Amino acid sequence: MPKLTFPAAGEAMSAAFLGRFSGRAILGDVGEMAEAARKINRHAAAVAAAMRIIHGEQFHVLVDHEVGFVMVVRLS
Repeated sequence: MPKLTFPAAGEAMSAAFLGRFSGRAILGDVGEMAEAARKINRHAAAVAAAMRIIHGEQFHVLVDHEVGFVMVVRLS
């Protein structure tokens, strides 16, 4: 996951990030980006919890925001 920096208390900050692979600028508010990352993590955790209910086993979640990859895997 890319390192996100957060502004000092009370400051608003917009940022332009250069895409790692595409080389194109990704414009967005850092706060919005962090909230979107948290939302992805919550949804992946919800999938893992549903899998645990269905299958009765523990599942591990791996989210890689740099490559756009989400994995839910059964722990052995």
